[in-house]
Amino acid sequence: MPFDASASVSTLALAGADLSGIQLSGLAIMSLIVGIIGGIVGIALGVVRLPIMTAVGVDPLLAASTNLFVSLLGSLAGSWPAILQHRIVYRVVLIIGIPAIGGSFVGGLYADLISRTVLLTIVALLLVWSAVTMISRATGELRSKKVSVEDTDTTAGRGELNTKTVTRESVVGFGIGLIGGAVGLALGVLRMPALIHVLKMKPSLAAGTNLALTILVGSSGFMGHLLRGRVDWLLVASIGLPAMIGMFAGARMGGDVDSRKLRLVVGIVLLAVSPLVFFDAFWG
Repeated sequence: MPFDASASVSTLALAGADLSGIQLSGLAIMSLIVGIIGGIVGIALGVVRLPIMTAVGVDPLLAASTNLFVSLLGSLAGSWPAILQHRIVYRVVLIIGIPAIGGSFVGGLYADLISRTVLLTIVALLLVWSAVTMISRATGELRSKKVSVEDTDTTAGRGELNTKTVTRESVVGFGIGLIGGAVGLALGVLRMPALIHVLKMKPSLAAGTNLALTILVGSSGFMGHLLRGRVDWLLVASIGLPAMIGMFAGARMGGDVDSRKLRLVVGIVLLAVSPLVFFDAFWG
């Protein structure tokens, strides 16, 4: 009897990717903890969830679509406190979001045609580079006890938008979206350093803005997977609700963190998750 891919996906979608109650509960707890950390730093941290899902036996394509939708749900919840605290720069969301949406949709639609190993290896290398850069800068500022202008001037750090930075961020945004949509990651971990270092945004503002961008990118990439029938709604519900709760709680804390310390925390988080991406690239 020939293999019916659509029937297989439907069965998985109804059965929660054939996971046991203990496995689903473990993923839910993991998602809650990751959500809290992600809410604080303004990153959905799908790079943590994705390899854990594939490690417990979830099909990589189903894990990708689930991860994108969970990132979307978590970022929706995390963005609300950021909106109330005025930590979202909407002009940056618009400029960076449009090309990222296009890239994410194309990547999600044609995810089965691209080598995940190559893409995830590139992501992991970029994570290490970004992490080292951010940690180095943050530790230097903390040692010198330098107070950034971002912390004393409320109008500073909202993004230096000019022809050069907009063009660069648009191209980078499309590329990040393309890779993220294909592998099932919103890749806020790569956008965050770009927002801080290229657009010179205050970390707390970059965190809120990054969550808003993740909503756009995650929904676009998810739609690409949805059109191909790669969705597991039970898995989405099991992981998505804890992610929303965690990111809402974390985002409420993120606005009160010193920009230098937040930059250091973001760098440490990026460095910590890079081995997970390498693992998922070769053994996920």
